[in-house]
Amino acid sequence: MRQMNRLYNRILTRIGMIVIISFCIFCGSVKSSAPPPAKDRLTEIDSLNKLLSDCPTVASTLPILQRLALLYQQYPEMKAYNERLYKSALEIDSVSIAYWGLKNLAEYYYNLSMRDSLKYYCDIVDSIAKARHEYPNELFEVKSFSSQDLLWLGIYELAMSEAMDLYRMASDLDHKYGLLRCSETLGLIYQQIRRDSDAVASFQESLDLLKDIKDVPNILDTEIRLTSYQLESSVRTKQYALTERILEQYKTLLDERYKLNQEEGELLPIEREYWLLYSFYASFYLSKGDLANAKEALDKASSYVGSNWIEGDYVVNTYLAVKARYYKAAGDIPLALHYINELLETERLPEDIQFKADILKERGQLKEVMALYDELYSTMTRKRGTSFLRQVNQLQALHELHEKELKETELEEAGRRIERKQDLLIFILSVSVVLSILLYTLYLYYRRLRSLKNQLQQEKDLLLESQRRLMREKTRAEEASLMKSAFLANMSHEIRTPLNAIVGFSSLLVEPSTDSGEREEYSSIIRNNTDLMLNLVNDVLDLSRMETGDLHFNIKDYPLLECCQMALESVRYRIPQGVKLTFSPAGEPIVVHVDNLRLQQLLTNLLTNAAKFTEEGEINLSFQLEPDRKKVRIAVTDTGVGIPLEKQASIFNRFEKLDDYKPGAGLGLSICLLIAERLNGSLSIDSSYTDGARFVLILSCEIDPAIYNPQIEE
Repeated sequence: MRQMNRLYNRILTRIGMIVIISFCIFCGSVKSSAPPPAKDRLTEIDSLNKLLSDCPTVASTLPILQRLALLYQQYPEMKAYNERLYKSALEIDSVSIAYWGLKNLAEYYYNLSMRDSLKYYCDIVDSIAKARHEYPNELFEVKSFSSQDLLWLGIYELAMSEAMDLYRMASDLDHKYGLLRCSETLGLIYQQIRRDSDAVASFQESLDLLKDIKDVPNILDTEIRLTSYQLESSVRTKQYALTERILEQYKTLLDERYKLNQEEGELLPIEREYWLLYSFYASFYLSKGDLANAKEALDKASSYVGSNWIEGDYVVNTYLAVKARYYKAAGDIPLALHYINELLETERLPEDIQFKADILKERGQLKEVMALYDELYSTMTRKRGTSFLRQVNQLQALHELHEKELKETELEEAGRRIERKQDLLIFILSVSVVLSILLYTLYLYYRRLRSLKNQLQQEKDLLLESQRRLMREKTRAEEASLMKSAFLANMSHEIRTPLNAIVGFSSLLVEPSTDSGEREEYSSIIRNNTDLMLNLVNDVLDLSRMETGDLHFNIKDYPLLECCQMALESVRYRIPQGVKLTFSPAGEPIVVHVDNLRLQQLLTNLLTNAAKFTEEGEINLSFQLEPDRKKVRIAVTDTGVGIPLEKQASIFNRFEKLDDYKPGAGLGLSICLLIAERLNGSLSIDSSYTDGARFVLILSCEIDPAIYNPQIEE
């Protein structure tokens, strides 16, 4: 796709900017002539260079430099001529020629995928345009090159952002050509991310704008380019009536260009476009299941195969993909496999790899299918990983901006509420004054007015109570805002810490100087920090879902012994060396009415928490019946650092941590407390235990004699 786009851009530039000139001695007077044949190109270049050295003025060099830049189009030599052209043009204030030279340089580096150089010349055009307060067509062209370059690099978000900013600027200025270029760029972006319906609409907007613009060079070739883009997306949307109309329109345009080529000499490789046209026809008929017409279209496309065949070219790849799909639909699997293999040798798109995997699956070649699926998974994982990190950074910036706007909005709303309260207070005071005057004047009606006074007093009390409620609500809102700020601060810190470790050690991992032992160590660190970040996200999600009631509990009867054993097995690998993990169950078969997974989560959190703060000694999980034999007491006891008495009251608060240097966000115990409450139980700290920490969970239970419950010691 990128090669096709660049080819069209080069052709458009050459056709639109070729000036048919010959030069007179010294004065450089210009007259029309036919373009020289290819064999005379070097002769013309030598002649022009001699004329250039003899030109007496800067103005007389400009047409010569333009012609030399065209003769060296997309050759390295063109850089020097375009550089000299735009600088000389600025010397005599010939800004339109300067724009033309800068646009050529930007396009040259765009086609070479050299983004830094492309951005450099885009910035020069932008600075000149801003200084002169003008918006030439070249400004929108070079900015479109920048956006499309980001697209081909796979940075879709930034490409879309640049394109939308440019589109808004063109809309505000009502710049028709700018809107055309922006719509074309947006269409290409939508096409790459497979939003084909949006792509069709964007290309149609460009085509509609083209009808209203009179000064676009080579309108026919521009219309051919835009229609071909639109056709590619339309074929994939399976909107048959629309696609058929675009196919006919594309063929009409190509026939018109072919006729002009016959009259004026060939300027566009039209056979290549017919090849692409009939490949699209074949794809269109295949999507409808019309194999006969698809075969006829493929035969027509095959008639254009020849010297135009360039491996990896967009048209060649389109042709090979259509042939492979045709032969699969026709039942000729070996031929379909041959053409898809030929395509995959030059371009390995996910849809083509999936197509080959489907063929091999039908043939029972499962080993090759698994290899292809591994490649697909690896490709998609790599893309998602890169996209995830980029999106996290963008979301963080957007989130901070949103928070700032939200705070400003809250402050404005608070100001309006205070103004309303002041107005209400003034109104109440005014009413009170009026009533006092009336009471003094109408003393004779005291009895009747006393009841009115009582009513007014009641209303006043209600208003004061309402004011107090508003103050309480304001206080709660401020507390909620502080809690939200604390949450964001803690989350930012807890996410940034493992993320920094992942990014830092990932960069060290690919350093050539890193040996295998260090790589294993760095990989282990990356895995540990990934687990930390995943656990943090899971804790936040569980906490949020439990608070909002979205987390449903599947309450059933479960043997308590099995729940405890599974929790022990899940944390065994986290127990530090030198620490003994033991289990002391009751001697009776106890059944609890709980959600088994959530009870395991609670016990796992408590055991993991104990492992973090216990460097030697023992961690024990035990349970025993309470004296009333209707409840069971489950305890997690460790010989670690323990919890100070002054901290025990707040340890179940969110983000409360005893040691900031230990991993975790301080959410585990908060989640445990919520789970215990949802299970109709209670969770607390045994303050009488001083050799470490002991957490006690009380749950309702039953005795089931059918369950065998041996005493277990680990």
